[in-house]
Amino acid sequence: MTRLPVTYEFGPFRFEADRRVLLRDGAPVAVAPKALETLLALIEHRDRVVTKDELLQRIWGETIVEEGGLARNISVLRKALGEKPEDHYYIVTVPGQGYRFVAEVHESAGSAESSNPGSAGADALVDVAAAAVPPDVRPRPAMRWLVVAGLVVFAVGALVYALRPTSAALPVRPPLSSLAVLPLQNLSGDPSQEYFADGMTEALIATLARVRAVRVVSRTSVMRFKDAPRALPDIARLLNVDAIVEGSVRRTGNRVRIAVQLIHAPSDTHLWAREYERELTDVLKLQSEVARAVAGEIQVRITAEERARLASAGSVNPAAYEEFLLGQHYLWRLTEEDLARAIGHFEHSARLDSGNAATYAALSHAWWWRGIWGATTFRQVESPSRAAAARALELDPALPEAYVSRGRIKFGHERDWAGADQDFTRALEIDPNNVDAHFFSAMLCMALGCFAESIDHMKRVEQRDPLSATVQSFLGRVLYRARRFDEAIIHLNRSIELEPRGAGGAYGRLADVYEAVGRYAEALTVLEKADAEEPRPAIALQRARIYALMGDKTGAMALVDASRERNPQLLAEVYAALGDKDEAFRLLFKDLDERPGLGAYVKTDPSFDSLHSDPRWKEILRGMNFPVAGEP
Repeated sequence: MTRLPVTYEFGPFRFEADRRVLLRDGAPVAVAPKALETLLALIEHRDRVVTKDELLQRIWGETIVEEGGLARNISVLRKALGEKPEDHYYIVTVPGQGYRFVAEVHESAGSAESSNPGSAGADALVDVAAAAVPPDVRPRPAMRWLVVAGLVVFAVGALVYALRPTSAALPVRPPLSSLAVLPLQNLSGDPSQEYFADGMTEALIATLARVRAVRVVSRTSVMRFKDAPRALPDIARLLNVDAIVEGSVRRTGNRVRIAVQLIHAPSDTHLWAREYERELTDVLKLQSEVARAVAGEIQVRITAEERARLASAGSVNPAAYEEFLLGQHYLWRLTEEDLARAIGHFEHSARLDSGNAATYAALSHAWWWRGIWGATTFRQVESPSRAAAARALELDPALPEAYVSRGRIKFGHERDWAGADQDFTRALEIDPNNVDAHFFSAMLCMALGCFAESIDHMKRVEQRDPLSATVQSFLGRVLYRARRFDEAIIHLNRSIELEPRGAGGAYGRLADVYEAVGRYAEALTVLEKADAEEPRPAIALQRARIYALMGDKTGAMALVDASRERNPQLLAEVYAALGDKDEAFRLLFKDLDERPGLGAYVKTDPSFDSLHSDPRWKEILRGMNFPVAGEP
């Protein structure tokens, strides 16, 4: 018996089940195939709750897929149907059970004729052939059936030809050279364990990034999708990747279970899935095993050195590792309070396990950023940051993060430009994908005036962290000091677009660019936004500098006198704009003594261009160990 095609109508939607087409007011709605299968299952069983197990079995069959994949399908469906998180017009979640379709549905079935396009096409061909033959020579009934049979064979043959497999349809795995690891879902049932799931995500990213043949998107960009699920093809487009790794982590006591799946993101095609379970003491081995498996599935070449590195993962002290993950959790927030907490957790981790080099590298990193973003002075953080970096290298001479940490000390505290370059280069030799090594190489090149190299490093960072507002802000800063002002404006506006509340001083940096090109009114407008979103005492001195360039010396000095900011370099910028070179140089020499690292970019900053012709400028450069033109 011929099955009739079924159509379901609900609200403004029409779902043609046989064709797997969803229409809204007659217009097609783009929905991934597995999401449409989920919709059909829910509609067909709308009289009851459809359990998660039923849906997993129906949509994925024997393939092992975690509940996270199903939850993402439901999220995609709700978005396609126009539901907000608080809406329940179509799909309702029944906690602990499954999902139910609750909208009123009108079901209709088409005719048998319309359900068989092949027979309809044959009848039409017969009618056309009969009409074309004069009545006196039309075939007898037996001959007519031969004609019909021949035409049916012709129609079927044409259909088979039209539907023949092409090279695009062959089950050949597409080439994969880039991937993103989406935030692993926390299935422990305990919201306080989110830090653990995030830490495992970050660790898996870092482990995969050690494989040179694949580009792995870094933590900052993928974390944007933690609480904002989107269709995988959209994520792939935004991150510019071929593949997505998604999954979940469940921690029960001292056991960890990870389920991961590899998906060809542009087509939302499932490629591979597997589950792993280990004791927490073997969590590093688990991460390496997952990374090796993923690398094998995407068929990239793993060098002997990388294979040995992945195979060398040892055991961990569970309590120490938990403290390490908590430190990582707070480190990324870059506030005084959170950096202090990160340092506390790293130090506790080191006391519990004094042989973990990664802990000391992270501790050095946290101290460094506390000197930049926290309330502690840059000089105060030097000793603990230096000691932690040295201990990390002593424990593991092949740890790239340890070389980055030591290179930062040479760069920021010692003005040992060549030594810093050697350490950053060594880090990249070990791990060419290391984002921190590329970033600090870019900062070093910016300080020295090697702008082509600096921009190249920042572009590599951008490739691995395309949705980071901070990366866009720093790239804008490099372009500003390279005097590529139009490009700087583009990237700084992109930073603000990604993070409207500002990130990495984007508003203030955009004001600097506008000032450099003489767009003073726009610079002042941007500083008003900076005051609202990123309030800092230094903003008053930026305004003073602009007033000075506009010729309002009285207004500029009033702002200087009222400002709480006593940063010698920022004050020197104001006096340079005022044309008072003596005071500008006095402040710069003071800065050399008081803040050895934070004046690293004085050589290339456009604010001091007016001082370059003064003989004292070479003294500043010598004092900072910069090479001086015409001198050995």
